[in-house]
Amino acid sequence: MKIQKTVSLFILICLMIALLSVPAAAHGTYMSYETGNIKVKAWYQGGEPMANCDYEVYSIIASNGNENETLYLTGKTDESGTLTFEPKDSVSIYRVKVVSGEHAAQRRIDLADGAANAAGDHGISWLNVFAGLGYIVGIAGILMYALSRKNMNNTKK
Repeated sequence: MKIQKTVSLFILICLMIALLSVPAAAHGTYMSYETGNIKVKAWYQGGEPMANCDYEVYSIIASNGNENETLYLTGKTDESGTLTFEPKDSVSIYRVKVVSGEHAAQRRIDLADGAANAAGDHGISWLNVFAGLGYIVGIAGILMYALSRKNMNNTKK
């Protein structure tokens, strides 16, 4: 009977590790850009490009302290996670968003600032943060359950 419990616990732990391996592989997302014909590159934390991902480019026009945002372009990034677009006349502010499943990189580009090659934004999803915390609480609960069962068996003897 003790061997059966040990094997069951081992299988349970292996299943938990297998389930945790996918979320553990999740990456932050980053973005950089170059001015001129605006060239934007999006990548994951490990350096892998966000290839063939959907993107949206919004043009932003500021007037009287308000900003009006209009969808300018949509498309897919290339194999290296890059997209290129020509700036509109009289528009110097853009918001670029690249989406890959639950991951998204977003960057505000202000051509008037001249901050080319700036480091990218992190695309942290609160859903992923809470999911990770849920995994930790779940593992702790299973361990506490196993320890309480062990303590109950020891007190019966």
